[in-house]
Amino acid sequence: MKTKESTLYYFYSIGCAFCNKIEPIVDKLNSNGYNIIKLDTSEKDNYLFKQEVLQKFKLQCGTPFLVDSETGNAVCGWRNEETIKKWADGEKIPEPPKPKTPAPILPKDFFNDEEVDKFIKEYEIWAEKNKHISGLQTPEQIVNKFKQGIIADKKRKESVEGRLETIESNLKKLMNHLGVK
Repeated sequence: MKTKESTLYYFYSIGCAFCNKIEPIVDKLNSNGYNIIKLDTSEKDNYLFKQEVLQKFKLQCGTPFLVDSETGNAVCGWRNEETIKKWADGEKIPEPPKPKTPAPILPKDFFNDEEVDKFIKEYEIWAEKNKHISGLQTPEQIVNKFKQGIIADKKRKESVEGRLETIESNLKKLMNHLGVK
């Protein structure tokens, strides 16, 4: 008996955060009897094959990219397990809603109240125009996330600097003890 080669492909790239979320879903589906072939786009042949499929079906997508190379039925970007299973079963998956306009530019200084207030007002207007997109963060959530990251980075740098000063001080003491100038 001849077995039919799978036409379901999952293109991914190393370091792709959404690929890291989809990979376990693809692995689970494969362990449940599906045959989705995983291809790393950093390998030249895989990259060229992906480009061929994109061109054949007039698609545009980075990674993650799931496609049936026979029909062109594709999923571009992050989707949940239920959606990927539907795709693997041959169901046509519509594209997710896209923003009508680009999101406002983030403040340069997240601790400058004027800049933050301006961003919040612009983001609220943008979010209202794009309420067709589910799961948008509030502007306050965005600002707080960046502030927390900046504070954590500053603490990390301060703790590294503090440790370096201690090491330098101990080295000086040791050098003096050994008579090294």
